[in-house]
Amino acid sequence: MSKTFAIEQSYYFKSAPEKVFNALTEPKSLERWFLSKAKLVPKKGGSFSFDWIGGYHMTGNVKRFEPNKTVSFSWTDKLESGKVAKTLASFEVSGKGKGTLLRLHHTGFKDPEHFAECSSRWGYYLTNMKSVLDHRTDLRSKYDW
Repeated sequence: MSKTFAIEQSYYFKSAPEKVFNALTEPKSLERWFLSKAKLVPKKGGSFSFDWIGGYHMTGNVKRFEPNKTVSFSWTDKLESGKVAKTLASFEVSGKGKGTLLRLHHTGFKDPEHFAECSSRWGYYLTNMKSVLDHRTDLRSKYDW
């Protein structure tokens, strides 16, 4: 049996749970902190198409969708090694004090380099999400992918 890795990250937002959830599930909101272009059918079984600055493109499916609580996305990455990696990123949103706790659980990593790269990118983008929602400041530059 091969070893797998999982990304676990948590962020606290000053924003309401609905606002945090919308930032994960509404195309225009995703483009404010994460993507250059987003298409998303926000429902269980829905599809998505995400584009980043620099030309990276990804498509996948919505595996779980509970408004203002949880959303899960599944997709397949083609790695530089030529291998294929199918992963699942799940976000849980819950009220905490006067704000919101966001938990990311991203599973399915078999390649340690892919795991490390994605973990770093989630840290970058979710920090930017916090900056956009809490301070209205997008930390990305036009050179970010």
